[in-house]
Amino acid sequence: MPRARIVHRSSRMVDQRQVVQTPLGALAPTTAQGDVHDARPSPPRLSAVNGGDVMHEVQMENVHPLRLRILLEINRTGSISAAAERCGIGQPSASMHLRTLEMAIGQRLVIRNGRGSRLTAAGTIVASHAARILATLDNMRWALDALDAPSRGELRVAASQTPSLVLMPPLLREFSERYPGVTVKVRTLPSEDVVREVARGAADIGIAGEVPSSEPVLRQQLMVDELVGIAGVDLLGSGGGSVSRAEFARHSLLLGPEGSSTRLITERNLARAECRPARIWTFDCSTAIKRAVAGGLGVSFMSRLLVSDEIQRGELVSFHVSGVEPMVRPIHALQPSLAEMTPHAAGFTMLLMQAHREPLAAAGLA
Repeated sequence: MPRARIVHRSSRMVDQRQVVQTPLGALAPTTAQGDVHDARPSPPRLSAVNGGDVMHEVQMENVHPLRLRILLEINRTGSISAAAERCGIGQPSASMHLRTLEMAIGQRLVIRNGRGSRLTAAGTIVASHAARILATLDNMRWALDALDAPSRGELRVAASQTPSLVLMPPLLREFSERYPGVTVKVRTLPSEDVVREVARGAADIGIAGEVPSSEPVLRQQLMVDELVGIAGVDLLGSGGGSVSRAEFARHSLLLGPEGSSTRLITERNLARAECRPARIWTFDCSTAIKRAVAGGLGVSFMSRLLVSDEIQRGELVSFHVSGVEPMVRPIHALQPSLAEMTPHAAGFTMLLMQAHREPLAAAGLA
């Protein structure tokens, strides 16, 4: 396998504002005696000036989509073995593909240690471009499939827990009636992960609470969601309603996973009011939190859309903490900013935007 070459140039000879490229086919491989071995043009290589003196030649023939996907999965999972499993190959094969990609790029992309693997600065740059490249290839595949079977295809949706559990079911029911031949894949993730999946092209549409992010996605507000405090029926002396900060500080606070919009809003508003619980426990899903709260393990803050039924049945009571600002957050529809929407994604987005006009009715809570 040919190694990536690093070509040194004098800073006087290279304009730092320009990309220096060798014309295709200008250089042909030679034998040890210097004779021309093959006069055919060389495969395309992209060259870039780094720091004005060093030029990295990217061997594009070795930048394979599978290798880019492996790099993205390493970034997501922090493990080469986990990335290999997600890509459907063995770890030795994944490691070989990664080495080939590093040779093609001309830089180290992944750092391995005893706790896993992480991307280097160069790896992060390649991964950001890889997400867009793979999204473009997927769009090409869908467009070609649509030529033969316009009513068939696949829709990939990533949604945080509140939209996934409350807003998605009626939308998917209507979508399936309009597009009966389309397969739908829904992933329920923390809001930060939803944004990341949409940005890298792993999801066509995202629905998530507001989280700070610089990822290249387009956002459109669907609704404003309210978070309410929830507790077991007999846990709070007042039976709900207004609770003092001293009373709140006696109980455990149950939170969702890192990257959750609900968790971010809860922690931010409590910190502003200098309101501290006795301890903090974390869970992966809202259902587990609701059951733990109902069992008297502690208190939590959750979307009113998720707990209205339990409150009406008397399984939970709602409360707010004196001195803590109301907890509200916008819910956004997300789409990639650097990729075209598929016809199915456009159809789903249209239904989503229609439903947000009356979100409670769409969710069956009116």
